Amino acid sequence: MVTLTWVPEAVPEAGPAGRTIERLLRSKDVSLGAASRRIEEGLPFRVFAELCAGLRLTQGEFATLLQMSGSTLYRRKGIGRFEATESDRLWRYVVLYARAMDVLEAPDAAVEWLHAPNQALEGKTPLASTKDGPGAQRALAVLGRMEHGVFG
Repeated sequence: MVTLTWVPEAVPEAGPAGRTIERLLRSKDVSLGAASRRIEEGLPFRVFAELCAGLRLTQGEFATLLQMSGSTLYRRKGIGRFEATESDRLWRYVVLYARAMDVLEAPDAAVEWLHAPNQALEGKTPLASTKDGPGAQRALAVLGRMEHGVFG
């Protein structure tokens, strides 16, 4: 008898979403375990800067989404790294951006969707919804429904 065991490291990170995360992190290891370690260590400031560019947000706009003051952002830029709790919030946006790029298959389409109010998200944009964990899950669920052709 063969016993199958679910391995949490075997998340569907391969494909375009995984490649987007690899590019942002500059690492081939995008497993959940590696992500947890990186978050605990603090994500590098350059991930924030590159994501700002990809999302077409100013650093101030993105700091607001991350619920971070301008002075805190300035300190993190000087240190070159975010704290663990800030990295956890930043990670939500890394995953959302990568998933939108994967599902919508074009950077312009992904960014447009991320900035557009969405009825399934109570009229909020996916970026605004991702301020907390449950909101991020809802935005990712909308992308999952889109991927499978379920729009209602």
